[in-house]
Amino acid sequence: MDSGTLLSGRYRLDRPIDSGAMGAVWAALDERLKREVAVKILLPGLDGAGERFQREAETLASLKGPNYVEVYDFGEELDGDREVKFLVMELVEGTSLARLLAREDHLDPERTMRIVAEAADALGAAHRRQIVHRDVKPANLLIDADDRVRLVDFGISLLVDQSRLTDSKEVLGTIPYVSPERLRNQDVTGKSDLYSLGAVAYECLTGTPPFPGRDAMAVIHSHLYEEPPPLPDSIPPQVASVVSRLLRKAPEERWESGEALAEACRLATTGEIVVPPPPPQPPVEDRPNRRKRLALLTTAVAVVIAVIAVVLWGNWTGDSPFGPSGDAEESTVEAAGDAGGDPATDGATDPAASDSASESPAAEETEEETGGGTEEGGSGETGDDEATRDPNISSDGSEPVPSVTGMDTFSAKDALEAEGFTNVVAEVGYYWYTPEPEHCTVIQQFPSAGEETNYTDQITLSYHERTAEGTSCEW
Repeated sequence: MDSGTLLSGRYRLDRPIDSGAMGAVWAALDERLKREVAVKILLPGLDGAGERFQREAETLASLKGPNYVEVYDFGEELDGDREVKFLVMELVEGTSLARLLAREDHLDPERTMRIVAEAADALGAAHRRQIVHRDVKPANLLIDADDRVRLVDFGISLLVDQSRLTDSKEVLGTIPYVSPERLRNQDVTGKSDLYSLGAVAYECLTGTPPFPGRDAMAVIHSHLYEEPPPLPDSIPPQVASVVSRLLRKAPEERWESGEALAEACRLATTGEIVVPPPPPQPPVEDRPNRRKRLALLTTAVAVVIAVIAVVLWGNWTGDSPFGPSGDAEESTVEAAGDAGGDPATDGATDPAASDSASESPAAEETEEETGGGTEEGGSGETGDDEATRDPNISSDGSEPVPSVTGMDTFSAKDALEAEGFTNVVAEVGYYWYTPEPEHCTVIQQFPSAGEETNYTDQITLSYHERTAEGTSCEW
C-alpha cells in the first residue's frame, strides 16, 4: 500500500505510523466524515491470520473505556490479485511506552505506578469479559496527548473457554514479557497478563526487562526458573513489593485481578501498602548441599547404630573393642561427629577409638551387609542398578554436566548416564528454527552444560517434536 491509496472509497492513506506482528498502521483521512483515523492493514503473507485479525477488530469493538482505542470500521479491499483486510480505529496522538523508555531510559516510581495502574484498569475490564491480551509489552501501551495510557494490539488475544485461533502448542507473545505458564503451555488466565505487566513495570523502573538478553533460550530459562535481580535500593519498598508480587512464578501468588493491582499501585505511591514477601524457598543452587548434608546425616546414623551394636555385642560376649561399657556413650558421639557432624566434635575424636571401630569384625560385617565392600557395589539380593554403574562414582557427588544439545533424546540420556547422572527426563519444547531440527533433537538442557549438579539430581532435556513423526521421544 502507498500513500494516497483509497480504501472502501473513503479512507485515504496518508503516512505510516507503526508496524506490529500482524499489520502496519497508517494515519489516514476518513473523507466521508472529514476526520483523521488510524488504519491497520494486515500484512501480506500471513496465511491463516485473517480470522485472528477479525477477532482483534471484534475484541476492540467490545471494549469501551478511556484506556482503549475506539474502533470505527472493519473491511476488505482488493489490491491487484490479493485481498487486503483493514481495521479503522481512533487516531491517538502520542507515543508508545517503548519509545518513551528509549528516550528517557527509565521512569520515576510514581509515574511508573500511574502507568501500571491505568494499564491494569484496562486489563481488568478485559478480563471481566473473559478476554486475555497475551502480548502486554511497552510497544502495546500508548501514552496519549493527555498522558493517559491506552492498551492496544489485541491481535493474539484469547477468549477464555472458547475455541483457540492458534495451535495449542504455539507460544505467542514477546519473550522478555511472557509468563512462565505460557511458556509451559499451561492454561492462560488474566494473571498471565499481570506477569507481563510486572515485567513492563520492572523495565520502567530500571531501563531493562527483568531478564534481558539476546539469547531467547536463556531468557525463557530465566522466566521459568530464576528470580529477577532485586530492584535498586532507590525504589520505595512499597513500589518494589508491588512489582515483586507481579513477577512471582506461580499465578495464584500474583494480584488477584487487574482492579486489585491498580488499587495497590495507587496506594504504593502514598506509602500505604506493603506486600508480604512470598514464603521462603531454598535456592536451587543449595539443593546439592542439602542432599550432601542428608547423606552425611544418614551415614552418621548408620555409624551410631553400628557402634551401639558392637558395644551391645561386646557387653554380651565380654569382648567389647571399646573396653568398659562406660565408654560407649562417648565413643558413639565421636563416631557421629566423624561422619560429618559438628566440627567442634570432630576435633575431639579419639583416633584410637575411630580406628578400632573401623577395624572391628562387627563393623566389617555391617559394611558387607550394606554393600559397601562388595565388588558389585550392590545391596545384597536387591540388585541395585544405580550402585552397579561405577564403584568410583558416589551417588551424592557432583560434576559439571556435559553438553548433549544437538543429540536425540535417547543418545543424550545414554551419554549422561555413562557419566554417572542417573535422573534424566525429557519434555517437549516449542522452538522455531530454519531449517527445522530433526525429530527428538535436544534443543535445551537444564542444568546447562558446565553447571555442576549431583549425580542424582534431575536433568531435563527439552526437545523438538515433529508431530507428524508420531513416535515418542521420551522413555
